[in-house]
Amino acid sequence: MSSESQTGSASSLTPSVSDIERSAGRYLFAVSVLSESPTERVSTGELQEFLNVTPASVTEMVSKLDERGLVDYEKYQGVTLTDRGDALVTEVGWRFCVVSTFFESVLDTTLDEQTAFDIGFLLPKNGVFRLRSHVGGACLGHCPEAGGDGEQCVP
Repeated sequence: MSSESQTGSASSLTPSVSDIERSAGRYLFAVSVLSESPTERVSTGELQEFLNVTPASVTEMVSKLDERGLVDYEKYQGVTLTDRGDALVTEVGWRFCVVSTFFESVLDTTLDEQTAFDIGFLLPKNGVFRLRSHVGGACLGHCPEAGGDGEQCVP
């Protein structure tokens, strides 16, 4: 793991979705979805299968995310999110939740996960808030802020 993510110096600043590229967000979101607990490591093979990418792509991206202090990657041991990575995933998850819920509850259509992720990632934060204002009830349970119940979806 990079020493920066352990010391908390530059990593103490809370990153936002605008600080990362969409592919990095996909990897962070995948680690969150695949891990059963915050300390459970996700194998690069699991990420490869979940994201439908090559082993080399996974290794390259998790190495970059480790250097940026967003994950803790240990070769042959897998990946976990750091506090900074978890903070980003919380926002990414919230965006995914709002978009998914908006399309299901307001437009009565279901988006595939990739499309919901892409829309949520690309919309500016005020755009996500505008979608959220049209959602009458709780989110669908995708929101990490809600602990799965959707009651506290807006960060």
